[in-house]
Amino acid sequence: MPAILRFRVEKLIRDKLPAMMRAQGLTTFERALSDPEFANALAAKLIEEAREVAAARSREDIREELADVSEVILALAAVHGLSLAEIEAARLAKREARGGFDDRIWNAAVAVAQGTHALDYYLARPDLYPQEETAP
Repeated sequence: MPAILRFRVEKLIRDKLPAMMRAQGLTTFERALSDPEFANALAAKLIEEAREVAAARSREDIREELADVSEVILALAAVHGLSLAEIEAARLAKREARGGFDDRIWNAAVAVAQGTHALDYYLARPDLYPQEETAP
């Protein structure tokens, strides 16, 4: 009898995958998540799928990964009681107030004066905005 190896997965998967995996002779160890667990797993799944979009190179792969992102977004919206119309209205409001990404603007850094509200914002988020050393 061949040895059986077990691999840790610990992530949210699509509904039909356990049956598909069992049909291939795999044994699965799944369970249904509680509401809070599901919301957290969806947030993690969104990050996973976004990374897959970033790694995709072909048009077809990008299309497939964006479809996965879209599926996760729809599930997240439903979990939080949001409609696609609400999300679209928020997107359009942000676009009106802040713009979109049409101009392809890349911001390398910001310089912020001491004593400003903006400084508090950047200092409170060192993982997102690490402080750079500046010349005296």
